[in-house]
Amino acid sequence: MKRILSLSLGLALGAGALFTAQTGAAAIIEYSVDINTASLVGNPSGPFSLDFQLNDGSGTGDANNTATINNFTFGTGGASGSPNLAGGAAGNLSGMITLTDTTPFNEFYQTFNAGNSLSFDVILTLNSDAGPTPDSFSVAILDNNLYNLPTTGIGDTFLMVNLGPTPSVTTGFSTSPAVTVSVSAVPEPVPMTWVSLGLVVFGLWRRIGVKLRS
Repeated sequence: MKRILSLSLGLALGAGALFTAQTGAAAIIEYSVDINTASLVGNPSGPFSLDFQLNDGSGTGDANNTATINNFTFGTGGASGSPNLAGGAAGNLSGMITLTDTTPFNEFYQTFNAGNSLSFDVILTLNSDAGPTPDSFSVAILDNNLYNLPTTGIGDTFLMVNLGPTPSVTTGFSTSPAVTVSVSAVPEPVPMTWVSLGLVVFGLWRRIGVKLRS
């Protein structure tokens, strides 16, 4: 009886430690982004570039937030050219891109051959910044003169996210050429560790119940 209760207590303490470790991890959010780029195909303002920025609200380059962009699909188009990197930017459109706010201004852009659609996933950390201005992540499309396509979004962006425990999301669209964006949050999966732990605890308590009844 004592051995069973001791084992139960040990598992409960282990579960508590695991919960503490999980909740102590940096908060993140993931978005799935779909952009209708059909009107860019053959447009004389091309070739176009996909532009990502992660800018530090404090202006100190404290490196407290990171953006990870991957799973690129270009419909009938594709990535082209070489990436242009500034500050804490790395990667390319053929693989994965990371941005860290190691400087006040951090930017990635690279040309692409426009197809009928463009989609990718974005994972953002949600750490608060010192001062009243939050870190911000943005997505824009540049024309062949490296000017942002005019949009209804903040600063001619298709997506802007102000980072923090409660991130704010602003989207925009372009009318000439006509380009629209759809953004949806991706639910965070339940870690398999928790599923396994739940099964172990459930099985243990079943055995305890059987022994107490016998």
